Amino acid sequence: MKTVITDNSLCTLPIYEGAKSDHIYRYIEALGESGVKYVELDFRTVMKMNELPENVKYIFRLGDPMFAELTEVFDFSYVLLTVNDLKKRVNLNGVPVIMEFPAVHKLSRQMVALAQAQISSPISMVRLRGSYSLMSPEDARRYVLECKGTVPVPIDICPMNKFKTALDCALKFSNARVDSLTLCMGLPKNYASIEEFLFTLMSVHESIPEEYNIGAMCKAAVYHQLVFGPHSGDSISYIMELLDRDILTLRNADTGRRVPMRMALKDKMLLHKNFISALERFIDNEEIPDDFAYDIDQAIKRFDASLFDNEIMYSKEPKKPLN
Repeated sequence: MKTVITDNSLCTLPIYEGAKSDHIYRYIEALGESGVKYVELDFRTVMKMNELPENVKYIFRLGDPMFAELTEVFDFSYVLLTVNDLKKRVNLNGVPVIMEFPAVHKLSRQMVALAQAQISSPISMVRLRGSYSLMSPEDARRYVLECKGTVPVPIDICPMNKFKTALDCALKFSNARVDSLTLCMGLPKNYASIEEFLFTLMSVHESIPEEYNIGAMCKAAVYHQLVFGPHSGDSISYIMELLDRDILTLRNADTGRRVPMRMALKDKMLLHKNFISALERFIDNEEIPDDFAYDIDQAIKRFDASLFDNEIMYSKEPKKPLN
């Protein structure tokens, strides 16, 4: 998988009032350990942090020209600008720019040239953000090729979910070798979820891409609740619940055939094992509120660890069926 992932949760989701800078730091660190290459930040997050983890790169969403001074304090790989940021010429102290445009049918060189005229730093990546109608794989390939042929810089796509197509489009753009995808950790309403994206890849290819780490992603999912609050939703548990009641008996109305499982049994159990292992290490080693620790402990006790037998986990065909 050559497409890199940017997480935008820290500039699109409301941060919990009780979130500590240390929790945000460890959340970002866990995202980096998961395989996320870029974390997108805005002014809210940056002002909470004394320092940032070094295992990821950062994109700073400007929002207002007055925040450009922060480029002198933090080591941002890119500053992200939108069309609304270009009412006046923007000076970014030489930091490369990601220029974000609304999702369009066809990217225009003229749009990029007009934007560049208002920015002191070079536009080094173009992002297209918005909702796309349902595409075929060939449509996605054609779209990515046309975008790459229009500008000489990498293309990032941030698919949104107005038409309930964000995850589908993310998968197809990834298969079409887009340079970068911007997704969101957790259960976002408006964006494709990083976890669902990666576990869907697992179901298709029977293994998660080697550059990504399930255990670290489970750890990030726990910190996600500390950063965004207990009502933000636990995406890993949500995915496991879907797998636990998977469509074993559902049949296609047209053909009458059974609908195949989205994930193999061993992949489902691998997810369970990594999640529980990550939670156990987390509760032993991390400083977290007592009530949250209790909830995690109770969640761990709900799962039967005896299911995670190595012979079952790594054998392509289990010798004994599970009851």
